[in-house]
Amino acid sequence: MADLAELTLHDIEVSAPKRTWQEAEATDARAGSGPGARLSSTENAPQRFVFTGSGAEYFRIWVVNLLLTILTLGIYSAWAKVRRMQYFYRNTRVAGAIFDYHGNPKAILKGRAIALGLLLAYKVASGMSPLAALPFALLFCAIMPFLLARSFRFKLINSSYRGLRFRFAGSVADAYRALSLLPIMLAIVGFVLWSVLTSFSRNPGVGTVVVMLLAVVIVLAMIPLAHFQLKRYQHDKAYFGQTPIFFHAGVGDFFKIYGRAVGCLFLGGVSAKAFALMTGKIFLLLQATAFGWLFTMLYAPLSAYASYLFVSPYIQSRIQNLVWNQTELGMNRFESTVSARHLLWIHASNVFLIVLTLGLYKPFGAIRLLKYRVESMCLLPESDLESFLTDQAGDNAGALGQEAGDVFDMDIAL
Repeated sequence: MADLAELTLHDIEVSAPKRTWQEAEATDARAGSGPGARLSSTENAPQRFVFTGSGAEYFRIWVVNLLLTILTLGIYSAWAKVRRMQYFYRNTRVAGAIFDYHGNPKAILKGRAIALGLLLAYKVASGMSPLAALPFALLFCAIMPFLLARSFRFKLINSSYRGLRFRFAGSVADAYRALSLLPIMLAIVGFVLWSVLTSFSRNPGVGTVVVMLLAVVIVLAMIPLAHFQLKRYQHDKAYFGQTPIFFHAGVGDFFKIYGRAVGCLFLGGVSAKAFALMTGKIFLLLQATAFGWLFTMLYAPLSAYASYLFVSPYIQSRIQNLVWNQTELGMNRFESTVSARHLLWIHASNVFLIVLTLGLYKPFGAIRLLKYRVESMCLLPESDLESFLTDQAGDNAGALGQEAGDVFDMDIAL
């Protein structure tokens, strides 16, 4: 949901229902009930997710966060994230109750310091030589599963609904078993490419090109597999109170989405070409001005983004729908109905308005996008939702104890 890639209260994702929530709501309306009615009178009525935040409210938070982050040279960014997440969570509602976020800014700052330290070390080493940067790259790949496991755990135990905490039971060992394949394959492919390029640098032939293309294909094929493994680890190890969350999507589902996204790349190429034709003459005139260097620097990313706009909304919408529609919270199901076309319109118009307002529309655009993705969700209870929520209260102390008992918790905002 929105830009929360991790399993949070905005990203618990679940199995396809027998009827859509729109149909169920219409039936309930004829019967004199609906999501707004008391749970005791509609035991298994579909419950729509609602987002009540507004761009004007979030704009004030965004401006204060931005100014304090600049004044403190980035240190306040951890506290800014807590304020932002609390606003998003507390304005997300389902079945008449809200979510909440309890993250510790110091833990977030700790995670960001670790990530920044690794990136700076890699940057300094790569400035010396590619060989000097290799150990840092390998170190980052080696500790990535550990960092992801701690980040997932931090996110869930600091998320709650009706005062009940989520929790994450995935261990670091589980993370290495589930998430090590991609770094290992990338290392192997990188080593093969380096060997081929070194051996045939003077006389590159057809074989060299074939090996490079094969390496690219292997890396691209690893992306849907890695995404599937990440989501399966993230969801299958999650709990709400005493109830486990189950993930039923298969790896083939991810390959289908990414395979179809390749077709969107061709449409993206058409849009990028159209952008170049429409703006080419203007770009030449601007390039001749005193600020030509700035327009030259911005033109290529804008052309690439025109292509990206076709691919990203498709993948985002299909992945959200797949993951939510193939996950279960106990016996309760969810439904997601995000439209790729609607998401494309929101992204494109947001970019236009952000550029037009010199960035001031950014918080309004974020709320607009989040509201659409949240309100495309619906909870489909299997039975009495109130009884189900009451049964979860007994395990809340365990989640709180889990939060306080580990000094290694961190959030690195991956």
